[in-house]
Amino acid sequence: MTATHATIAAPTCPGCGSSQVAQHPTSLSSGRTVVTCRACRLRFWAERDQFVSTQHASDTDAAARQQLASEYSGYADGKRIGIVESAWSDTIARLREMASSTASPRLYDVGAGDGAFLRLAEEYGFEVAGNEVHAGAVQLAADRYGYDLALGDLSELDLEPVHDALTMWCVLVHTDDVDQTLRNCRALLRPGGTMFLQTPHWTAADEIALSLLRATRGRVSRVVDRRVASHHWQLHTKRSMQVLLERHGFDVVEIRPRARYSLNSTLYMQSLGVPVPLARRTSRVVDLAIKYGPVPRIVLDVYARKR
Repeated sequence: MTATHATIAAPTCPGCGSSQVAQHPTSLSSGRTVVTCRACRLRFWAERDQFVSTQHASDTDAAARQQLASEYSGYADGKRIGIVESAWSDTIARLREMASSTASPRLYDVGAGDGAFLRLAEEYGFEVAGNEVHAGAVQLAADRYGYDLALGDLSELDLEPVHDALTMWCVLVHTDDVDQTLRNCRALLRPGGTMFLQTPHWTAADEIALSLLRATRGRVSRVVDRRVASHHWQLHTKRSMQVLLERHGFDVVEIRPRARYSLNSTLYMQSLGVPVPLARRTSRVVDLAIKYGPVPRIVLDVYARKR
């Protein structure tokens, strides 16, 4: 059995819009095809529009929202202890310094989850607000911190350009229309306001995995399937992120790769297809490697100012 290429009509890069793209062999396991943009080096899932239909969680009755909140809490509480909080603190401190001329700067968190990040931002002197497309997360934020998050996508909300800072923690990679999302984010910021985002980074390890997929004509694909999928359909390089933000009216302040593994090791191993008992036994080894060893810098931290 040999891999075949999915049919893609006039493929263009969703980051820079270039048609200079290279299509790789389709994974025999997932049926997904990864494409590389030769211009900006973005990697993305070619057929996502055909197979993924994002359905935003709608407002429901109180009982249903509580059930959704219970389900969402498993995700919110599955983070690696200390890693996320440290990243949040560093980011908020920097954003506060960048808005130092304002006594009570406003911060908007896109995809605010259970509201824990907003609570920390308040402690640094920000006036906070945020949105979520998951009704369970909105309920959880209300239950845990008393926040009234807006339920819905930014394009569905009536928001004003009054914010000094805007944050997105691994949100951009989940959106269907990246261009529209960035237009909405820019519209929320005051002139000179700062946007911070964290997004998955295409690493040297990913390139090795893609080489194996090519060499085996789609047979060896587990890592690529995990990294480029419905939940991470675009993996950026520093170059592709720079081009994307400049195209949308932002001046890039910094783009920095980080070795930040926020998900609990056992859950991460399970996501790669490792059986639960083995994932539990090996999670400590993985934790030690992340803490002490050289590991791929799997996310980008990005700061940019609205022109």
